Amino acid sequence: MAIVGLETRGDVAVITLDRAAKLNAIDDEMLDGLRDAVEAVGRSEAIGAAVLTGRGRAFSAGGDITAMAGMDERVFAATIAKYMTLSAAFRACPKPFAAAVHGYALAGGFELALMCDVRFAATGTQFGLPDTPLGLSPTSGMTWLLPRVVGLGRAMYLALSATNIDAEEALAIGLVSRVVEPDALLSEAEAFAHRVAAYPRLGVVGTKRGFLDALETGFEAATTAEAAAELACFRTPETRQRLLGFAERKRS
Repeated sequence: MAIVGLETRGDVAVITLDRAAKLNAIDDEMLDGLRDAVEAVGRSEAIGAAVLTGRGRAFSAGGDITAMAGMDERVFAATIAKYMTLSAAFRACPKPFAAAVHGYALAGGFELALMCDVRFAATGTQFGLPDTPLGLSPTSGMTWLLPRVVGLGRAMYLALSATNIDAEEALAIGLVSRVVEPDALLSEAEAFAHRVAAYPRLGVVGTKRGFLDALETGFEAATTAEAAAELACFRTPETRQRLLGFAERKRS
């Protein structure tokens, strides 16, 4: 049975980590399955947004340490390369991803949540980076992503202290956007994804791409790119129709 599920629900894809007996510990098979699923979402014309979630008691407790401990350097390097390739796939995908996080999001599980564009957390969720006490350092673009989400000081503290934080603290520092009861987690994340998927696609693509690209450019380059993207959106019949509809509602 596949340990990464991909289900289409209307215009939204739900990707599920399905290794519940191991708290969705991440191994090479899961990394390959996730990459394939993310790339499939990116190619699909029917899908407008996606949700990443985990089955069972945890979103993901991180990398499979038992498997890692038995690796030689060549195999370990290949596994780390898969994490990097997966992070790049999330970033390159034009569709927004919402992570629906519950239970534990530790180490590689934390990294998976961070690869997504928006994060929803259930009450009781624990986020943590236990890698440093093991003698390991961050992967999956964590050193680039986390400071841009929570700030350099908090990112350093989380990585160096290896202290877990709960969902409420994650909300306070901007790591997650919403905290909801566990029973409502997936429905909240899906509702957000369906809302975004219903928007004109080019505007959504321009929003995700614009914010990500602007992190690596100066102000002038960012505003030039914004203008070009906005004009491209304005040319589409769907956007023109929505603008006219909005104007008509305002007049009525």
